[in-house]
Amino acid sequence: MQTDVPIRCGCGALGGTARALSAETGNRLICHCDDCQTFPFALGCADRVLDAHGGTDIFQTSPAKVSFDSGREHLACLRLTPGGLLRWFADCCQTPIGNTIARAGMPFVGLVHVALDVESLGRGRDDVLGPVRDRIQGRFARGGASAAGARDRVSPATVVRITSMILRARLRGDQRRSPFFDAQGATTVEPRVLEPEALHAAETARDAAPAPGA
Repeated sequence: MQTDVPIRCGCGALGGTARALSAETGNRLICHCDDCQTFPFALGCADRVLDAHGGTDIFQTSPAKVSFDSGREHLACLRLTPGGLLRWFADCCQTPIGNTIARAGMPFVGLVHVALDVESLGRGRDDVLGPVRDRIQGRFARGGASAAGARDRVSPATVVRITSMILRARLRGDQRRSPFFDAQGATTVEPRVLEPEALHAAETARDAAPAPGA
């Protein structure tokens, strides 16, 4: 069953909808990569975003399913490095929203769990978004890959699933219907690259985070 899920930042100033989400229309995974861990440390919200092993629960779907209807002025974009992913967040309360590739022609967004207000629907996350299909980048997990139940790389099944999802989105023309890029393919918000000193501080805090049982 496809479900419209509210998008809401922590303070409620930025709001919107992710439409028609389901286990069949997207892909849910846990990513433990160093950058996905660094991002919430840079925003000062790691305790709300990361699990005990440093993983982030992400639902991958088409950006055409996403819209913002309130507080759009609070949507901001950060790159950890000049060539890094575009990491979108609400600057009112530093809530991560999602990650996109830096090319408008690639209709893909990974929505971070704290931005999806599944709880307001009165249903469980597994029921609405489907189960976690993969746990990746285990070499960066706190306590090690085996403790996190994660693999180092994306599974072949996940690669096929994501590739198919992106191809179908392109055939629908979803790349022209994104709240993150305009009709000319430029980002709707100018990305800010994290200053080296701030990046170092976030990485230091990330590396100092204790592993489970430590």
